[in-house]
Amino acid sequence: MGKFRIYPSKENTIASGYAYENINSSQNNIVDLWYGGGATDTAVLKRNSISRHLVYFDISELQAKLSNFDINPNYITSYKLKFKNSIPTDKLLEPEYEFDVLNKSVASSFDLVSYPINKYWDEGRGHDLERTKYVIKQNGSPILTGYSNWLSATTTTSWDSPGIYSNPTAQTAFNFTQHFPLGSEDLNMDITPLVNDWLSGGSQNYGIAFGFDSYFESLSTDTRYISSFYSNKTTYAFKPYLEVNYDQVIKDDRHWVTNNRTSRLFLYLFSGNQATNYYSAGTVTIKSNSNVVITSGLTPTHHSKGVYYVDVLMTGTTKGQKFKDVWQGVTFTPGMDQTDFTNSFDIRDNYYNNNAQKVNDYAIDFYGLPNNYSLNSGEIYRVYADVRMSFSNKKPFTDFGLEYRVTMGLEEPIPWTPMNAAIIDDCLSCFFDLETSWLLNSQVYKIEFRIVEFGTKRLISDTIIFRVVNPA
Repeated sequence: MGKFRIYPSKENTIASGYAYENINSSQNNIVDLWYGGGATDTAVLKRNSISRHLVYFDISELQAKLSNFDINPNYITSYKLKFKNSIPTDKLLEPEYEFDVLNKSVASSFDLVSYPINKYWDEGRGHDLERTKYVIKQNGSPILTGYSNWLSATTTTSWDSPGIYSNPTAQTAFNFTQHFPLGSEDLNMDITPLVNDWLSGGSQNYGIAFGFDSYFESLSTDTRYISSFYSNKTTYAFKPYLEVNYDQVIKDDRHWVTNNRTSRLFLYLFSGNQATNYYSAGTVTIKSNSNVVITSGLTPTHHSKGVYYVDVLMTGTTKGQKFKDVWQGVTFTPGMDQTDFTNSFDIRDNYYNNNAQKVNDYAIDFYGLPNNYSLNSGEIYRVYADVRMSFSNKKPFTDFGLEYRVTMGLEEPIPWTPMNAAIIDDCLSCFFDLETSWLLNSQVYKIEFRIVEFGTKRLISDTIIFRVVNPA
């Protein structure tokens, strides 16, 4: 499972009520969502109040990756909005006694709803929504620390309705709900339809807001119920993000083509030493070693940047026969070049019956990323694994798998994911690309590996430790 994270460019929590509606709290490291409070209290400063959180993700880098097939849009499985839960602080939960007692409690058994924001808004420079901190009096005039807030998106622009919408679920085409049985769960919402709409140009990306479901927002209670999450102003490990999930693994069957299953053959294209996409191509023809056409007219499929494949079913062939796949009319610059690429493969034993059924012992050599190394943020490092039979230089003869994962303490930014298995110049190359642009500055990461073979998964003792440093 490929992962790519986008961290917020701006955030703010806004709240209703006389005490909050003009206040900006964008610089707080905690997002405090609440509903209720003061149902029987007539004091102006303690009326019922609700809060909502605004967050904006710049998706321009994602759009560039989708455009050049660094991430294949056809392989994306989900876009998820993720916030780490932060139990409300003891200070935040202290009752207020300025008028009648206002009790506060950690919310539980509730629903949060997210929905798109409908206009541009400014982050502002305020801190939190505790009045003793966010209002600074100078000569009798409070400093309200900028915009946005409950009433306004910017200094000159008001929301269409206070709080962005009066009824978000009824006024938005996309909205998403998550239930919190205990109240301590992390926010993890699949917002794929909305992000796809942004990417397709169906709507403008102004960000997304979330808060309590309208049922809870409409409740009038004596107790204020609060749920808290970490914002992007907090420590690195708990920053919120938009997570891109995609399945884009190269599994080249060139060494394991048989006559009783569909096999996938890949073509890898480079300009100098850089992977490059072609402008156009014809079709792929399968020929015998004596140039007899077996199959023609196969259409290549674009897998990733500079990588294409076709699926072939070689029925009627026998073990040991040799064939060629000819990729015809590959054009990089229209009117200037057109090239045919020819690769070869041979037929192996029956895939389902004739593989040795024993778990093998392998030796694995890793390179491409030194151990205990500091990496520059924004760079891409290709990590290779050369696999051979233990105590020999022989390559594995079974169709094994190799997986990796990346951890950061107890966090798992990249779960167990298959490594690419590409066959170039008849050599198997297992690798994955480690993109550092979304990894957090000055954090220590560890890469672990495991073999997958005949229903077993075996951890490899070798690991790679690294940290990411942002030169800026």
